[in-house]
Amino acid sequence: MCGQFMEQDEIRHFFGEILKENRYISSESMAVFGKLIRLTLQFRDSYFESHAEILTVEETRRGLDVYQNAVGSGRLPEKLSPKIAGLVKLWLKEINGIKL
Repeated sequence: MCGQFMEQDEIRHFFGEILKENRYISSESMAVFGKLIRLTLQFRDSYFESHAEILTVEETRRGLDVYQNAVGSGRLPEKLSPKIAGLVKLWLKEINGIKL
C-alpha cells in the first residue's frame, strides 16, 4: 500500500510539472487538464483495487501521448497495454465524448 501512495504523489508531481511548463494556458485548457488529473487518479485507484497494480508515471506519460494522437485519429495503437488503453479510453469518453 505504501507504494501506491508514493506513486500517487509522483503522479500529482508529474501533472504539477506539466502545469509549471505551461503556465499560460487558457481557462478551457485548464478545465480539460483538471479533468485529466481527476480521471487519472480515479482510474489509478479503481485499477489498483481490481488488479492490485499501480499506475506509474511512465504509464501516465505514455497514456497522454496516446491520448493526444487518438483525439485526432480516433484510433489507439496496436499492442497497447490494457492498463494504458483503459486510461486513454476513459479520457476519450469523459473529456471528448469518443468511444473506442
